[in-house]
Amino acid sequence: MTIKNTQFNGYILAGGKSSRMGVDKGLMLFKGKAIIEYVIEQIQPVVQKVVIISNNPEYKIFGVEVIPDLIKDIGPAGGIYTALQHTDNNLNFMLSCDMPFITKEAIQYIIKNAMQSQIGLPVHKDKLEPLFGVYSKECSNTWFELISKGIIKLQDLVVSFNLKTIDVENHSLFNDSLFMNINTKKDFETAIKQT
Repeated sequence: MTIKNTQFNGYILAGGKSSRMGVDKGLMLFKGKAIIEYVIEQIQPVVQKVVIISNNPEYKIFGVEVIPDLIKDIGPAGGIYTALQHTDNNLNFMLSCDMPFITKEAIQYIIKNAMQSQIGLPVHKDKLEPLFGVYSKECSNTWFELISKGIIKLQDLVVSFNLKTIDVENHSLFNDSLFMNINTKKDFETAIKQT
């Protein structure tokens, strides 16, 4: 059963230049739908509202609010900062626009297990997944200070906070394809084969 959590907003990061792909990857058609549509469909029933962070106004066709990056050209670090500045909820679920295999059940699991922390992220195959997790608005000022010092890699940023890691290695909700990002044409071809 899906329960809408009114304490949470959902932010989909779609601001990347997709330099490796050559096109805006969130808008790429995957089995007849834009990749980001799969993401919206899974996050929307779980949170109070969904916002797309992108400098591309084309994303407005999906009927959710679209806002541009406040700090451009630093990748997802800028997108997360934009979300933390924009949100009217303390708790926020951040996720990437290019994860077509995510599920609302997996999102709910992370939300449920991320309480009482500033950031709550899954760990899968010994890898932290910073673009599928919970971020508190209270991180905003420190996040800005860190990126002002040139720290923009997510793996380096998140460890500066009260970080809760959630081991999902052997959990049935989290298979290998769930965390699959489509960054290259090869990734796209692999994803098509998995369906």
